Amino acid sequence: MPQPLTWNSNLVWNAPGAVWNGFVAQPKQTMTNDNKVSAALSAQDMTDILAAFATIKAKLPFLINLTPAEKRRMPNISTERGGMVDTFTTEMDLHPDLIPAFVDMTELQKDTALLTQLETIRSCANELCEGINDTHQAVGSDMYMAYLSFYNNVKQAAKRAVVGADAIYQNLRRFFQRGGGDAPSPTPTP
Repeated sequence: MPQPLTWNSNLVWNAPGAVWNGFVAQPKQTMTNDNKVSAALSAQDMTDILAAFATIKAKLPFLINLTPAEKRRMPNISTERGGMVDTFTTEMDLHPDLIPAFVDMTELQKDTALLTQLETIRSCANELCEGINDTHQAVGSDMYMAYLSFYNNVKQAAKRAVVGADAIYQNLRRFFQRGGGDAPSPTPTP
């Protein structure tokens, strides 16, 4: 609520913000670290984003999911084998007589092209996922800090026997329990 002006409010009659017989709004004090993200998505933006993801999934109908065990057993071209694709493509092009008859070169060329495309898509997706994950964590942190402040106020109010505060405290304390220090006492059995 705005504070009433008083005779010693350090305002003069023609100062900016001076109001005759009125109130001066007090700025809200917010700790800068408590709000790392301040944003909102409209319903239309959310619909558009989900539609874009649906489009991406529709364009990649061949995507599969591997179990952790399958991933460990499956040989792979990874970063420690950098240059493998280019080197093998060059050598196989120069020495087609050494390619085993059971290697389907048409399928290998398709795989090579797809791997290159997937690398580009994966790079973009990783960047987007990192931003989404980091922002999700920061927003959760903002919320946690606000909740913690409210909880601490309720806890103090309950200690001072403010009416109704104990019930609120009992409802909230389960979210802030640490190794037994604030744990609720066990309910006696009849």
